[in-house]
Amino acid sequence: MMPNSKITAGEKMAVMANDITYIKKEVTEINQKLSHEYVTKIEFEPLKKIVYGLIALILTAVVSGMLAVVIIR
Repeated sequence: MMPNSKITAGEKMAVMANDITYIKKEVTEINQKLSHEYVTKIEFEPLKKIVYGLIALILTAVVSGMLAVVIIR
């Protein structure tokens, strides 16, 4: 069995203060990553349109080729 150990209110406060400091540090790191390493929706929108356009063009070519093979036979 473990011996009876009572944690005082001061110790609890110290642990909570340490946890809050750690959480604040982590939130600061996350905010820095969001502002420097990731792309916003506004910045990504033109790229998204280009990629979707290229995919549509490729799919149109494939479907047209398949239809040409079926119609020619």
